[in-house]
Amino acid sequence: MKKQRPVNLDLTTISMPAAAKASIFHRVTGVALFFALTFVIWAWSESLSSAEGFEFVKGLFSGFIAKFIAWGTISVLAYHLIGGIRHIIMDMGHWEELESGNLSAKIAMALGVVASVLAGVWIWF
Repeated sequence: MKKQRPVNLDLTTISMPAAAKASIFHRVTGVALFFALTFVIWAWSESLSSAEGFEFVKGLFSGFIAKFIAWGTISVLAYHLIGGIRHIIMDMGHWEELESGNLSAKIAMALGVVASVLAGVWIWF
């Protein structure tokens, strides 16, 4: 009896459907939010500690790196929220078919890109 085993184990050549990419990205943004939350909590704590702390954080957020971190945090939060809403709708029994699942994943990722652009405009302009 000949066993058929996968020959190609190069993961970069395997094409995943949009639903798989959206699900993986949702998990990655969840981990990124966990780490970004340390920066957010520190900034809130420092800004509420005193007037000098508030001015320090306010000055810190005028720099490019802090704005980039804030933009990344907002972008990750926006996509994670959009992906979470998609998962909740799927838990209610909708968008579970192959076509509708892939379409909802593509829409969620597109909305994530739009939210990132809007966050960038909001922070830098």
